[in-house]
Amino acid sequence: MERDTHSRESILEAMRHLTHGVYVLGTRRGRQSNAMTASWVMQACERPPAVAVAIRQDRYTHDMVLESGTFALSILRDSQVKLAHHFSETSGEYHDKLQGVPYGLTPGGSPYLLDCLAYLDCRVMDTARAGDHTLLVGEVTAGETLANDYPLIYDPGEYEGALS
Repeated sequence: MERDTHSRESILEAMRHLTHGVYVLGTRRGRQSNAMTASWVMQACERPPAVAVAIRQDRYTHDMVLESGTFALSILRDSQVKLAHHFSETSGEYHDKLQGVPYGLTPGGSPYLLDCLAYLDCRVMDTARAGDHTLLVGEVTAGETLANDYPLIYDPGEYEGALS
């Protein structure tokens, strides 16, 4: 039987083989901090250093980032799958996901996890609509390596669509 390679299912199945890391994206609006698990992240350019992050438009964090104009990415270690789940299980609109998790604030004011490989402090420099997501391009204004380990790589079977 011939398979329809143009079908949505076929395309999504093939896209599951793209490799990317798992991150916790933190942002702050006024006194309110929030964080979410993000996996659709990539380096966008070197001059200036920038990253691109895709966030679904119905996520609570989406509007917070757009309003604040800043976000931080905490790069998770390969042993931090449970932490990635913690930040993807519920909305920050109803639950303070940072409560009980050691975090600091970047020079730009966004929360980052103290227990991670590294963090990047970003200022939103551009946005683009990408279907049900917004692609945020953030200039990296500060960053620090906190540990030496392997990064957590996204495995679609571990997350069941909870990310981004």
